[in-house]
Amino acid sequence: MPSARLLIFDQSDTNMRYATGLTLSDPFIWVRLGDRKGKEYVIVNTLEYSRVKQNARRGTKVVLIDKIPLDNIGKPVSRKRNLCDIAAAFLKSYNITEVIVPENIWAVHAETLREHNLRVHYENPYFPERMYKSAAEIAAIKRTGLVTKKAFRKALDIIKKSEIDWNETVVFNGKKLTSEFLKTEIEKIFLENGCSSNESIVSCGKDSAQPHNRGSGPIIAGEPIVIDLFPRDIESGYFFDMTRTVVKGTPHPKLRKLIEAVQKSQLAGIAMVKPGVSCKAVNAACQQVFTKLGYQTIDEEGFIHSTGHGLGLAIHERPALSEKSDDVLQAGMVVTVEPGLYYQELGGVRIEDTVLVTKKGCSNLTNLPRVIVVK
Repeated sequence: MPSARLLIFDQSDTNMRYATGLTLSDPFIWVRLGDRKGKEYVIVNTLEYSRVKQNARRGTKVVLIDKIPLDNIGKPVSRKRNLCDIAAAFLKSYNITEVIVPENIWAVHAETLREHNLRVHYENPYFPERMYKSAAEIAAIKRTGLVTKKAFRKALDIIKKSEIDWNETVVFNGKKLTSEFLKTEIEKIFLENGCSSNESIVSCGKDSAQPHNRGSGPIIAGEPIVIDLFPRDIESGYFFDMTRTVVKGTPHPKLRKLIEAVQKSQLAGIAMVKPGVSCKAVNAACQQVFTKLGYQTIDEEGFIHSTGHGLGLAIHERPALSEKSDDVLQAGMVVTVEPGLYYQELGGVRIEDTVLVTKKGCSNLTNLPRVIVVK
């Protein structure tokens, strides 16, 4: 039966950005008729028409919403031209009877398509090819990586130039150094270099024992400072992701051993990254190091998250480097390797690199020192 793939405007759906290369504020529709080589259409309003015609990918046909008649869809429609009604009318003009949509499509959109007698099929992932990055995508990720590393070096420079007060508080330019200040300085670098992020993590001490705690309050000497940065390049839309754990001053011997254990685990994981290796095997390699060194995972302490994830237009994409993953690494994939250990008594330690799977192994796109203790 004739089929088509359909995406209906959703600013949070990176599939639309992947399919069209466009970022529009007004509602629009993407359609591809038939298979991967089928004709592609972008359906937009008059406000976006000229800009989309100028910026659409070569071979894409740009269609005005107002030019699509609604008299062939076999169902009364309201005066307001609903996107789903318009999509159905367009598809029926090509005798399409089946439509393939993402699994996360709004329920009301799927139901409206069915009301127009279109068979709706869900697919996840919607574009499996997103796991394999093109040369242009890899270049975009690398550009974001350069900004990410620049921001990290700025934060590290501030920590290095700080002094330790009599009560173990870290002081910079006569004021207590805080997570909030470091995050602000990091965000400045991002914005100055065309990136955006408002969720950077700079967590110290007990805050660092919670992997996604963004951090707040003063930086304390001898405590772990987890700096996790994952900005998005505004122009290309591509992310980068890296984490380092920094200690200002002398860490407790138990904390130093924790840092060393995470470093060994991460290196073991990276050594496994190559084509043909299952993602669960990478996760297992990291876990085995922790088990051998005696670090147990109980309830909310220990190695409490997966080893890593793919990234691209979304910060978390397939493949998933986890215990339950069925994904297998292949050349062209870009993934993070980020094992960590978290204990309320000591805090948390995480080390994360973004790596590119190559034909024979992997290329580390982060390339920063892993263990960072500064006096």
